[in-house]
Amino acid sequence: MDRAAWRSVWRRYVAGALLGTALLASAPLAALPEDLTELSLDDLMRIDVRSVSKRAEPLQEAAAAVTVLTAEDIRRSGARSLAEVLRLVPGLHVARTSGQTYAISARGFNSTSADKLEVLLDGRSVYTPFFSGVFWDVLDTFLPDVERIEVIRGPGATLWGANAVNGVINIVTRPADQTLGAELLAGGGFPRGNIAGARGGWKLGQDGHLRAYAQARDDDNGVTRDGGEGNEGLRQQQAGVRGDLSGGANRYSFGGDAYQADSDGETRFTNPSTGIDSVTRLRSDLSGANAHGLLERAMGPGASWRLAGYFDHSERKTPTAYIERRNTWDLNTEWRQQIGARHALIFGAGYRNSRDETAGPPQTLIFSPSSRTLQTYSAFVQDQIALAGGRGTLTVGSKFEHNDFTGAEIQPGMRLGWKLGDHAFTWAAVSRAVRTPNRLDSDIAIFCPPPVGLPGFCGAGETHRIGNPDLEAEDLLATEWGLNLWTARQTSMRLALFYNRYDDLRSAEPVPPIGEFANGLSGRSIGGEIVFDWKPTNRLRFEAFYSHLDLDIHTDPNSQDLGTPVQIEDGNPRHMAGLRWQVSPAPRWTFDGFVRHVGALPGDAVPAYTDVNLRLAWQLRPDLELALVGDNLLDDHHPEFGPPTRGRVEVERQGTLLLRWTPR
Repeated sequence: MDRAAWRSVWRRYVAGALLGTALLASAPLAALPEDLTELSLDDLMRIDVRSVSKRAEPLQEAAAAVTVLTAEDIRRSGARSLAEVLRLVPGLHVARTSGQTYAISARGFNSTSADKLEVLLDGRSVYTPFFSGVFWDVLDTFLPDVERIEVIRGPGATLWGANAVNGVINIVTRPADQTLGAELLAGGGFPRGNIAGARGGWKLGQDGHLRAYAQARDDDNGVTRDGGEGNEGLRQQQAGVRGDLSGGANRYSFGGDAYQADSDGETRFTNPSTGIDSVTRLRSDLSGANAHGLLERAMGPGASWRLAGYFDHSERKTPTAYIERRNTWDLNTEWRQQIGARHALIFGAGYRNSRDETAGPPQTLIFSPSSRTLQTYSAFVQDQIALAGGRGTLTVGSKFEHNDFTGAEIQPGMRLGWKLGDHAFTWAAVSRAVRTPNRLDSDIAIFCPPPVGLPGFCGAGETHRIGNPDLEAEDLLATEWGLNLWTARQTSMRLALFYNRYDDLRSAEPVPPIGEFANGLSGRSIGGEIVFDWKPTNRLRFEAFYSHLDLDIHTDPNSQDLGTPVQIEDGNPRHMAGLRWQVSPAPRWTFDGFVRHVGALPGDAVPAYTDVNLRLAWQLRPDLELALVGDNLLDDHHPEFGPPTRGRVEVERQGTLLLRWTPR
């Protein structure tokens, strides 16, 4: 960093420290967090999950390939962002592509614009109708406030709707009554990366609680493959609140976040006739805000009702590339009713309205029309049926949606779970899911700017449409089977196998001069994940996993797209494996590690790599923890994703010193 950059970072830290001091001075004493290290593996396997059936059920009896990262897992990972935490999840491919951008997907089809994964934060969907994916660069929250992250590998469209094709990530923060008092988190990275954040929590009246947080982080530019300085840094500031109120049969919750970020980057264009690279430096300004609310009411024995809604505003401005502003409203309601001893019925309806405004020429990426309002109407119903005196459950249901691109879509599913004994559970599922078209699929066009346009493709001032308004939804038929085994205290094993059949996948047809999207691809994927967990004592825990993926994508008879099938097949690792441990070698000391192996990506010339990440923490006092975190300790730097250009940013060896203060 030069001196001006260091001054900028120092100013952010001073601001964060002042904010933290104000929160700490005004906050009451904080309760210590629940110590999950005291739980046996049997207890951990009984932690409730809600993402599979929208009902609380023990992890060991959830009929899906699901992983739960607890608050303890998140703290002991040493991660500084939500995206980094997700590296711990078996079968989830998390690849860093720059100083700020990630490619994250389950069971294949990964890219920086991966579009088959539904992600929720406290019930608010954070995927964008722009490309049906997630802007991971700005998805964040104050990590110490996260209660758990539930990750389903496999379709969840029966409950969560279109785009929950290959998985669902549900991020759940703590209720405000569990975050009373103050907490300060600060970290400095070497050679790069800094973070500072603070949160305060207060009791309001007899039944109300409120918390507020603010944080800032600075992720520098990274390094290129030749060891040079990259050009993809991100600086972000974010703040938010959450309030909870309970009274009688009702529970109310509200909250919101706001963020502002800026990043530096570049685009490279290679002239196909001369082979000469042209580089354009870009600066992006990113901002957004959201507000959400929830009302839950108990309606009697076995019955409840809830109403939830949110508003989300976002802006992304990259001059000469593209500009987008978006406002999204979402409202949904659910009813739950226990019918007799065997039927647990849940049904609901929802409405979403998302309007964008984009800029035209001279931006390179433009949309026709430049502004569009998208509406989605939805309803779902699900019945969880108890079988054989409680030994088994049969869950059947369907999601019904109407969108502005393809009209009506029906996404049914069926899951069967069966207890084989006191410590064994098996399950099977078959379901349909769709990935509906979006603004990028339907309306994107390329403007070729003066004075030379895009040499080899189009002349100056020309506009060519790539999007196809007649695209159909991508279709998945998924079949899954799983087996969970565990002992009373020490060991567990979870196995999940799947066979997926895809139809009407998006292709890039070679229509002169630039191309056009179509539904020209089909394919299948076969694979599975196996996870072993061993906890011989409260001071020692190991988790090992292996996942395999075999993708076979081919063109339909009318398609001429020869590149995309190879890109999909060779852009996802066939093998991933990991070993994670949590050790408490002495009072007040913890030593945690994660070794991860990721197979090669031949399509991007990314070789297989193994990274080692370690965390050594010292509890100086009951309210003060100091941790030293080392990431990617085996390599100076290595690529994880993206084409092998000279400017490709690689993940480098990184050290971070983290301080966590929870005054009592």
